[in-house]
Amino acid sequence: MNKPDPKINKKRAPKRSEKVLPDALVPESQWEILGQACMVNGKAVRLRQWPTRYGDMPSKESMQERIDQLSERLDRLLTCLYAQGERKLLVIFQGMDTAGKDGVARAIMRGIHPMSLRMVSFKVPSEIEEAHDFLWRVHAQVPGAGQSIIFNRSHYDGVVMPIIQDGVGQEWIDQHIRQINDFEKMLVESDTTILKIFLNISREEQHQRMLERWENPDKRWKLTEADLHAGENYSLYANAYETVLEKTCTPHAPWWIIPADHKGFRNLITAEILVGTLERMGLSWPEPDPIVTKSEFWKKSSI
Repeated sequence: MNKPDPKINKKRAPKRSEKVLPDALVPESQWEILGQACMVNGKAVRLRQWPTRYGDMPSKESMQERIDQLSERLDRLLTCLYAQGERKLLVIFQGMDTAGKDGVARAIMRGIHPMSLRMVSFKVPSEIEEAHDFLWRVHAQVPGAGQSIIFNRSHYDGVVMPIIQDGVGQEWIDQHIRQINDFEKMLVESDTTILKIFLNISREEQHQRMLERWENPDKRWKLTEADLHAGENYSLYANAYETVLEKTCTPHAPWWIIPADHKGFRNLITAEILVGTLERMGLSWPEPDPIVTKSEFWKKSSI
């Protein structure tokens, strides 16, 4: 019997050209500081013990200048990931009402080419979605090869909200948390980098932002009974998130807890972590098509 040729059906790794921007905009020293300050990494999650703001912050002008710098770098990194067409990036934003999930997404996506980054918002499940398991609608939205997706809310609402609204038991919670961890591990094993960010807002700041929405006719329509319930039951929501964050912080998909009382600083830290994450993915521009490379077109001075 002839032995199979090992060359047949063997997937070749595509050739790489130079790495994209080899000099890190978020160097290792800064990355370590961010990790110590914001990454859960086995720490107990008691949200009241995590900062919601810092007293010593850069000026508004300095923060905006740095965000613009990070945004430019982010656009190139995401374009490189798209061009490479192999790796995937999933960014998950969670947080209590008014923490700024929409705001930070807008700040990050400003100036980013739409082919490089897309946002998915998960609302109350439809009747069809309710008829399936809670991960069914989420799995359909995860990034494919070369794609970067932001989840504004996510599968975590499928556990947090039943804890708050239905008083589900510990066995139910443990089962669903195990399913989340298995789901995310499967994504990571399929070349998906998962960045999970919880925007930590204080009770006082949440109340102030809700008042501002109520007093602004252009934003008052956004308020719902669910928002009112969240504002009146801050501790209930905080306790539910503490349970879920601590048990779903894994080595392959850790949680970052970002102070969210100050909008500009929240956006800055999130942009730093996102750029730092992409820089550590080892992205590089793919080689052009060999047919294009060999073409005589490039030897002509003009047409």
